[in-house]
Amino acid sequence: MHRSRSWGRADRVSGSLVVLCSIGFFAAPGFAQTDISFSEEAISRGMFYLVGYPYTQMGAGHGFVDLDNDRDLDIVALGASNGLVGVYENLGSGTFANRSFTSGIGGHGAPAGFSAADYDGDGDLDLYLGGWFTSARLLRNEGGFTFTDVTAQAGLGLSCPSQASTWGDPDGDGWLDLYVSVRTATDLDMTKNQFFHNNGDGTFTEMGVAVGIDAGKDPTLLGAFFDMDRDGDDELYLATDKGEPGSWTNRLFRNDGGVFSDITVAANAEAHLHCMGIGIGDLNFDGYFDLYLTNIALGNKLLMNNGSGGFVDQTAASGMGAYVLSWATVFADFNNDTHLDTYLCSATGPNMVYHGSDVWPLDEVGNATGADAAGYSYSVSVGDLDEDGDLDMMVDEVGAYTKLYFNHTVTNNNWLRLRVVGQWPNTFAVGAQVEIQTSGKTQLREIHCGSNYKAMNEFVVHAGSGLAKTADTVTVMWPGTGDQRVLTGVPANREWDVFPPERLGDANLDGVVNRLDAYEMLVMLGGTDAFYGGIPVTQGLEMLDFDGDFDIDGDDILALVSRVGPITMPNRPKP
Repeated sequence: MHRSRSWGRADRVSGSLVVLCSIGFFAAPGFAQTDISFSEEAISRGMFYLVGYPYTQMGAGHGFVDLDNDRDLDIVALGASNGLVGVYENLGSGTFANRSFTSGIGGHGAPAGFSAADYDGDGDLDLYLGGWFTSARLLRNEGGFTFTDVTAQAGLGLSCPSQASTWGDPDGDGWLDLYVSVRTATDLDMTKNQFFHNNGDGTFTEMGVAVGIDAGKDPTLLGAFFDMDRDGDDELYLATDKGEPGSWTNRLFRNDGGVFSDITVAANAEAHLHCMGIGIGDLNFDGYFDLYLTNIALGNKLLMNNGSGGFVDQTAASGMGAYVLSWATVFADFNNDTHLDTYLCSATGPNMVYHGSDVWPLDEVGNATGADAAGYSYSVSVGDLDEDGDLDMMVDEVGAYTKLYFNHTVTNNNWLRLRVVGQWPNTFAVGAQVEIQTSGKTQLREIHCGSNYKAMNEFVVHAGSGLAKTADTVTVMWPGTGDQRVLTGVPANREWDVFPPERLGDANLDGVVNRLDAYEMLVMLGGTDAFYGGIPVTQGLEMLDFDGDFDIDGDDILALVSRVGPITMPNRPKP
């Protein structure tokens, strides 16, 4: 069902000229200075993964994924000459143990794309490995860093020139569907892009043509689901290769309740490029997602969302043309100043970093950051590996060891990390949208699954808050149901779990809210003292904060009791 969005900012304006003038960007000389600082530490941290020369299949992927549900980020890496899939367990604080040889994954011919999703709703992340003219594989997570190949029974044995893969829930049924980009017509293989609808029973049905997103003969490299128009369901944007001569174009499909319409031309989203990467983020704090699209040396494009169903090319004003052979790109706030920075993988020179700012054109500061890998790079993943409140990166390099760039930026800036708890069966809340308001500025995030080129970012929402030590409000909308929560006075420099409405009060985290939870809640709070002024929320008590004001008091206790019925409350003397 198509829904209108009724949450978020009320001060949005339409019309490309008004929007672009209202955001405060103006041209100023760049001085290539930055406080962003990285150090490459892969080998010293225990990750030894040597990438081969995957030029034919246009690179291989990698990602940051929590495979054992211990709340830190593990690593999956592809691209070794022998086909070995690298699996590394995070032992805490960003040190790793090699689990590659005991995972049951083994070699995989020419592994190309990689993505991870909980396709079966059992609470852990399963792996999809796309093959380059070899069979793709779906690997079910069995725990303990072991996996079982369930490709045949799932109906995903695709063998073609496949590229990146991405997961989303465009029909809002809660089950994650899989979109596989195919470089159609490579070596005369005419397989189209594939959209595998999740049937909810461990199997998938291919429906690309039926829902209108097969993209015909386009040589597609990457697809990304994101909510362009903020109506609560995700659109699909496709990065198309060989578009510069005008033969092909990138494509934008609007989602209308799970059925798609091609609105590429109407939305000014054509972008005739050799497109190899898509960056998605709200650069100007207007509450809509913008697109950064990579290209060969003819130049990348920045398309700014005008808030009324279309985009405006602002490449020249932003200074983000790059003019190098570019592959993956990603937006991330590396110095926690609230502005999204941009990382760009290059094949013809050092990788690049654009320092986010209100002042345009942006400065390119890759060399100053220490993360300007000089080799041929295809993919980048982003996440907080060492749990210190800033974002680290993994970058591949052809013929060299994969790089782990740890963020050692020194600032007075603060940060928020929000682990949005999903609604079953979408347990990782893929497609959830988050608005974070600090000091009159609203940042927008959406939880994506495989929107990078052949790579995975962490699922936790990260946002810098600058000098603000508290977020005024955090608004979360869950996909499919449209359920919302508004948190107020959210303390910075913490990672908080954000529970959906039906999980509030689930003190024992068993997925069911009943009288046992009410009793457990009062035990956790030390009896009825919470009636006398309340206590601040600490990590691990977030599910008890019904009204989201970051204290637990009588209102919250009464909210739980009203849900489960009266109970006998343990007491202790008032202080």
